[in-house]
Amino acid sequence: MRIEVHDSIADLNANDWNKLAGDRYPFIRHEFLAAAERSGSVSEETGWIPRHIGIYGPHDTLLAAMPLYEKTHSWGEFVFDWSWAQAYQQAGIDYYPKLVSAAPFTPAPSRRLLTGDRELARQLLDHALKLAREGDYSSLHVQFPVEEELPVLESAGMKLRKDCQFHWHNSNYRNFDEFLGEFSSAKRKKTNRDQKNIFLSQHHKNNPWQSLPYSKQVITNRIGQTA
Repeated sequence: MRIEVHDSIADLNANDWNKLAGDRYPFIRHEFLAAAERSGSVSEETGWIPRHIGIYGPHDTLLAAMPLYEKTHSWGEFVFDWSWAQAYQQAGIDYYPKLVSAAPFTPAPSRRLLTGDRELARQLLDHALKLAREGDYSSLHVQFPVEEELPVLESAGMKLRKDCQFHWHNSNYRNFDEFLGEFSSAKRKKTNRDQKNIFLSQHHKNNPWQSLPYSKQVITNRIGQTA
């Protein structure tokens, strides 16, 4: 068994990666990560440098993997550690670069240790920690992991940081009005007023000399087209 660090997701076989990633979390699949690299959103220039870890078995079979990035800033993570960076700076210590396991620009929980084997999961984590120590990184951050990964992370000595997120769930709403029906009267009126203002401001920007009567149906249709 061997462990390798890859500087591009393209170095890892897409089918093998996706077998480990599964279908539940689209933002950790090979297609999404590859698109982020091809578009230049993830690159050395943007401060997201791939350092993906792969564990290989016989015949170069990918047994486990970990999405990992070298970061030279904290943008695009939606984890606000600026106070930590400031504390490091005040102490005369470099906070960047750091290692981050995450789905780029996506503050959504998903798997970070891509394997169903706890022992292989620990090997992935141990290698990431070793890379952080030997590569002169300030720290290793595993962002938005799923709950079942927490025991492995804590057993490796990582500190758990808790925060708050608000998640919206689609309760099979047939249309936007049905969704608004769950609002209080005051909030429903405010939402409709905000929609109207957004639509009219955009229309005026594109057609400054043309007035247009407000139509709730037009606005609702536009929201449906862009959602």
